Parts: sequence; C-alpha cells; structure tokens
Amino acid sequence: MSKIRKWFGLVTVFLLIALCMPVKETPWMEHIQEQARGKIQALAAKESINKEALKVPDKQDFAIRNIQMNMDKAQVEKQLGQPQRVTANEYGLKWYTYHNQYHSFIMVSYIDNKVNAMYTNQNVISSKSKIKYGTPQDTVRSRMGKPLDSITKGKYRFELDNDEYDVFNKDNIYTTVFYDQHENNQVKGLMQVSKTMEDRLTQQYGAPSSSLEKGFELQDFDLVNAERVQKDKPVLKYNQPLSDTARKHSDDMADNHYFDHNNLKGESPFDRMQKDGIDYQTAGENLAYGQQSSIFAHEGLMNSEGHRKNILQSNFKNLGVGVSFNKERQPFWTEDYTG
Repeated sequence: MSKIRKWFGLVTVFLLIALCMPVKETPWMEHIQEQARGKIQALAAKESINKEALKVPDKQDFAIRNIQMNMDKAQVEKQLGQPQRVTANEYGLKWYTYHNQYHSFIMVSYIDNKVNAMYTNQNVISSKSKIKYGTPQDTVRSRMGKPLDSITKGKYRFELDNDEYDVFNKDNIYTTVFYDQHENNQVKGLMQVSKTMEDRLTQQYGAPSSSLEKGFELQDFDLVNAERVQKDKPVLKYNQPLSDTARKHSDDMADNHYFDHNNLKGESPFDRMQKDGIDYQTAGENLAYGQQSSIFAHEGLMNSEGHRKNILQSNFKNLGVGVSFNKERQPFWTEDYTG
C-alpha cells in the first residue's frame, strides 16, 4: 500500500501544479500522467494478486492460478470471476480469458463445462514436481521424462520437431512446456490440452472462419500484453485502424502466396501505415506464418530476437493485429505497433 500511496501523492501534486498553471498540456505532460495512472493500476492489481497464493495441485500434475484440468467451470469462475474475453479457438470451441489488468493471466477452454485446456505465459504455474515459471529445460525433462516426438490422431501423424517447446502425454493430457531461448531455456509458458479436445482437431490447422480470424487476432493482442506485464512493461492499447492495416497485409500475403514485410508493390510497413493515415513517432511490425494457433505464433515470436524487441518495446503504445488464412488453412499474423 505504501507504493500506491506514494504514487497517489505524486499524481496529486502533479495535478495541483497543472491546475495552478494556466497552460495547455503538452504531450510530455500527458505522457507523465498516463504513466502515473498505469503505475497505480499495476500496483493495485499486483497487490490483489499477491493475496492469491499458488498451491500445489491436489488432483493433477499442474495448476495455473490454482485451476486444474477437469475442474468445473462454475468453480473456476468462483475463483477467477467472469472472463475478460471469450474468443473462438482452433478446436471449434472457445478460449475464456481471465486476468486482472493483464496480471495473473490465464486462458481456459471447456467441454461440457469442465476444463479441457488451459494456458499461461506468466509466473502463475504450480506443480507436484515443482516445475514452475523459470525452471530450466533440463530439469523439466528429468522430472517429466522424454518428450513426445509425434502425435497420432486417427490416420494422421503429426511430427513434433521444435526446440522451443516440449510436449508430454500423461493421463490423456498433452502438456506443452514453452521455453525462453533468450533466458537460458527456462520455462516461460505452459499449455495443457485434454486428448478429447486435441482429437477434435483432425488436421494440422483449424477450419478457417471469420470468427477464428477474429479470435486469433484478439488472443494475440492479449498474449502480447500479458507478456509485457510479466516483463514490467506498460500495456498496449488496441488500435482498430492499425488492425485494419495489419489485416490487409495478412490478406495480401495469404492471397498472393508470399511472406514478407514489403508487399508486392514494394511498400514497407511504414508506407502502408502512412497510406492509411496512421500517425506515429515510432513503429514496428511482426509477422508469423503457419503456426497452429495464436499461442504457438506468440511463443515463436518471443524466441526471435527482433520480434521479441517489438513485443517488449517500452516506447510503443498501440497494437493492431490482423489474421488471414490461405487456401491451405495456414494462418498469417501481422502485428503492427506504433508509439
């Protein structure tokens, strides 16, 4: 509480000074006020979350914010409250996203009102084997055994050949552990999906639809902000015109079979933003292609140095995301950032 009081005091003094000086607010003054408000909100959110002690799960190997697989939806929402967002996922179901100002972030998916999938990219993981956020990859493998090299669903066999994550199968639950290659291959995210849910996806990619495109876009926006909060960076604002610009580029790449920041007319991301009337002082763009979901796309971008810098850039204030599918069901992500 002392930190919150300190920030309230600073904001009060600043506002009193502003009231006593009959001058027009400058962008610098607005920026300071915005930072102060953000600090107060973040400190209040952290204080609330610190009261939520993580417990060793009693029924499953892992828990996220003390939520476990097979838990009733009513029990989840008794603990977490109502979701901040509900979006379509690649399994033909929904992700329910719970967080407090992007602190204590968790995504949950249900079948028959029971948890059949969950994910986080924050330090809210607990487990019987003492695996948590920051655990080294070697320790994970020593405690969980050899990761899968493939998953078979019906007549299809899907190879798992990626050094950025491991997939384990126990008790009909697929556990994907994501590693941060820029932080000594430590655990940075965890996803669990029941075999029942995974078997709903009979192909590599979900069936394209406008709801899935929108779901991937909003999930990606939330994942970026959850990542930033975990790294003590300010939350970005969703920007619709920026999203429209990003979506047009994803559409263009999907329709014309290319993957590049410059389009076939030679226009850069900055050219396209200016063409659409978007003002900015600084800007950046991330692209992803062919990942199964927004989760895998985001985790992959975080392990790419340049893309990671954009995701965690302190000077950015806005984010727009556009997703489009090609005829082979492959999704294209475009993230446009401005500050």
